[in-house]
Parts: sequence; C-alpha cells; structure tokens
Amino acid sequence: MISRITITGTESTGKSTLAEKLAGHYKTVFVPDYSRDYISLLERRYNHTDVLHIAKGIIEEENKMAHYAHHIFFSDNDLINIKIWLRHYKWAVPGWLEDQILKRKSDLYLLCDVDLPWIADEQRQNPNDRAELFNQFKNELVGIHANFEIVSGTNPKLRLNGAVGFVDHLLSSKVY
Repeated sequence: MISRITITGTESTGKSTLAEKLAGHYKTVFVPDYSRDYISLLERRYNHTDVLHIAKGIIEEENKMAHYAHHIFFSDNDLINIKIWLRHYKWAVPGWLEDQILKRKSDLYLLCDVDLPWIADEQRQNPNDRAELFNQFKNELVGIHANFEIVSGTNPKLRLNGAVGFVDHLLSSKVY
C-alpha cells in the first residue's frame, strides 16, 4: 500500500523545495509541479482549457510515479490547487474535477503557510492575496474532511523538520 502525501498551498510558499526534500529524506519519488512545466512551454497566456489539461497531467503523473514509490510518494501540487485556480479566475469548475478531488484524496496534505516571503518570477501572479488564498486552501481541505497539517517556518530546514514530524506520525499509524 502506497501512501500519497500532497504538498499544497498558494504560490511561493516552498512547495517544490519541500516535496523534493521530503522525497530525498524518505528515499522515494515525488511528482514535480506539472503546471510550471506546462505553462513554460506556452507561447501565450494560459486559459481555462490549459488549466484543465494541467489537471489531467497531474493525474497522469501521479499515476505513473506511484509505481516507482517506496511505500510513500509526494506530489507537488494537486487538484485542489486547480479548483482554486479556476475559481480565482472565475472559470467553470467541471464536475469531473470535483469527483477526482474526492476519489484521489491523499492520505495527508501538507498545507504550506504564507510565512515565507513572496518571490517574483514570470509565472507567479498573486503577491497580495496570499492569506486569502491560503484560507481557500484550508477551507477546501476541511470541506473534503482531509487529513492535513499546516507547515510553517521562515526557513526551509524548519519547514522540513515540521513536515517530517507530520509524515512520521502518518507512517507510524500505517501497516505495510
């Protein structure tokens, strides 16, 4: 049985760094942020259809990487992120996405707090509404009765140590 742990939250909160460090710590695999690679290949601004393609890409990548996992794998980003992204831009959230969020619910979500400074890059767009978006993530997780923990800390080592504690707690309750 493979445990899936999803690193989630708004942009520029250390999700990618945390996913990679956790995978290294537990000697397993992680699914990189599919949206970042997808958007970097576009020669135009992304649209509603692109975001839905990203959702399908996340599903495909998670399914593929689960085969390489050693008891556990980490996913950098998730379908809840896609849902919030769609709503943020007032785009329709399809029923199949809602269904997949419930069907593919992770064993643990690590919700990254917004206590790290926002770092600009060509894909990031929301420096001023991070707290509001964080609350949307939290509300979505509560709404699906997800097992989640908030990962805080103003440096990557503190965040990693906190996340390892949450993952170890999850793993101690599992039988393999």
